Amino acid sequence: MTIIRAAILAGDALRQGGAELIDSWHPGSDERLWVDIEDPDQAALEPLLEQRFGFHELAAEDSLSLNTLPKYDPFPTYDFFIFRAVDVDLSVHGSHSYKLAAFLGKDFLFTVHKEPMNAVEHVRQRLASDRRLLANGPDFLLYAIVDQMVDAHFPLLEKLEECVDDLQDAIFTDARPKHLDELLHLKRDGNVLRRHSLPQRELLNQISRGDAQFVQRPHLIYYRDVYDHMFRISETIDVLRDTMSGTMEAYLSAVANRTNEIMRVLTVFSAILLPLTLIAGIYGMNFERIPELHWMHGYLYAVGLMAIIAVGLFTYFRRRGWIGRRDR
Repeated sequence: MTIIRAAILAGDALRQGGAELIDSWHPGSDERLWVDIEDPDQAALEPLLEQRFGFHELAAEDSLSLNTLPKYDPFPTYDFFIFRAVDVDLSVHGSHSYKLAAFLGKDFLFTVHKEPMNAVEHVRQRLASDRRLLANGPDFLLYAIVDQMVDAHFPLLEKLEECVDDLQDAIFTDARPKHLDELLHLKRDGNVLRRHSLPQRELLNQISRGDAQFVQRPHLIYYRDVYDHMFRISETIDVLRDTMSGTMEAYLSAVANRTNEIMRVLTVFSAILLPLTLIAGIYGMNFERIPELHWMHGYLYAVGLMAIIAVGLFTYFRRRGWIGRRDR
C-alpha cells in the first residue's frame, strides 16, 4: 500500500501530514516541500509525478524500477537521482539492496523508495526538532538522508573486519574445511558491498564536483564529506578483499603443510619398512639351497637384522630432522 508523507516549511512554521498537504503548497513561494513516497504503486504514482508535477516519464519509471543503478539525470526544473544502499547479514550471509529515488528542485524534494528506510525515518524524526534540515534547502535535506545511508556501511564493515580477524586466528591455529567455507562466504559479502559502493561513489563524486544544478554551492562541501566517506568505504572494502585473499592463501598453505607433514611421516615409515620387506622377501623365496635355511638361529637372525635396520633408519631420520622436532 502506497504511503505518502509530506512536510511543508513556511518560515519557522512546519506542517507535516499526508498527501492532502501537497495541495496547500505554493510553488515559487518561500515554502519548502518534502514528499516521501513509500511502497509506490504505478497507478498512484504516475498521476502525482508525471501529470501533477511534470516529472519525465522515464524518471518516474526509474523511480519504480528495483534494479536501477545509481545515476544522475538533469532536467530543466529538477535533478533526478538514484541512490542505493545494501545491508548484509553476516550471520547467514544474505544481502538486501535498498534504492532511493529523489527528485530535487529549487524548493521541493520528492523521495521514493520501495521499503521502509532507516535513513529516511531518522531524518523525518529529526525534522520536527531541527528545521534547519529543510530551511537550508531541499538539497541539504537530501544530503542528510544520503549521509545516513552512507554512514550505515561503517558498522557493517567493522563487523566484517572482526569476522575476518577471527577467521584468520582460527586458520592459523587449526585450519579446517569449515573455515574455507566461511571465508568464501565472506568474500562474496565483500563483493556485494563493492558492487554497490563503486557506482554510488561515482555518483557522489559527480554531485560534489558541482554537476547537480539544484545543489547549492555552499552545500557542496557537505556532499564532498559524504563522498569522502564513500571513498573510504570503498578503500576499506578493497583492503578487506585483499586481506581475505591473503587469508585464503594462508589457509591453502596451512593445508598443504599439513599434507606435507603426513606425506613425510608416511614416506619415513615406507623407507623403514622397505628393507624389512626386502629381507622378508629374500628369506621367503622357495629355493632348496638358501644360506641359513637349516640354521637353528636363522629366524632370530633375520628378525634381529630387521630390528637393527629399522632402529638405525629411525635414528638417522630423526637426526636429520625428518621425523620428530623440526628444529633439529
